[in-house]
Amino acid sequence: QREAVDAIDGPVLVVAGPGTGKTQVLTLRIANILRLTDTSPDSILALTFTNSGVHSMRERLVEIIGSRAYRVVIHTFHGFCNDLIHHYPEHFPRIVGARPANQADQLKMMERIIDRSRLTCLKPWNDPYHYLTSGLLAIDRLKKENVAPRDFLAIIERATVEFEALPDLRHRTGIHAGKIRGRYHSLRTQLFKNRELGVLYRRYEAALADSQLYDFSDMVMEVIRVVEQDEDFRLMLQEEYQYF
Repeated sequence: QREAVDAIDGPVLVVAGPGTGKTQVLTLRIANILRLTDTSPDSILALTFTNSGVHSMRERLVEIIGSRAYRVVIHTFHGFCNDLIHHYPEHFPRIVGARPANQADQLKMMERIIDRSRLTCLKPWNDPYHYLTSGLLAIDRLKKENVAPRDFLAIIERATVEFEALPDLRHRTGIHAGKIRGRYHSLRTQLFKNRELGVLYRRYEAALADSQLYDFSDMVMEVIRVVEQDEDFRLMLQEEYQYF
């Protein structure tokens, strides 16, 4: 812990389990940076996953450095991204003017997409909306991993090529010659499902844009996209936050 706290400049990776003092290490590192450098408190950015984490870090920092702790920028990932979108709307034309999609919006949108899509695996004839909820959850997970529809479909295509290249994929002799071996059937089905999920994901993103909506994960994805593509915006953030 001391080694991480004493590391002032450069990247630091700390791998630790629950209850081992990760928040304490981060808090002490912030205090140590302020103690040993002339960095302004508002030039330090700390991001965490939960509002309770933000509160805990702020509370501990106040105990160590006093009122200056209120000037350190401590946010959840979503909170920080929301602030950027709010303060720099000119950099986020795709989201500014749109409204957040609620669960009802998402369900209705996905229902329409399923109705209009020709699907084999994800649209059972006796229950066409069977995968509706799980499909939205899967899309949300992909967004949280910053995997765009194009990237996901590319991953599936590569996986399909690798699957077809398996040396023992098909029976070579006998009455089943040329057919896929039984142990690979579930893998092939999963590939088919993922390919159709990629189609749903792409159409879902298009439907959000057409309806001027964005979902919760879009806030983070949009900021990542803009930071990657907009060099001026990226440089501005790099100058504003000396420690991250």
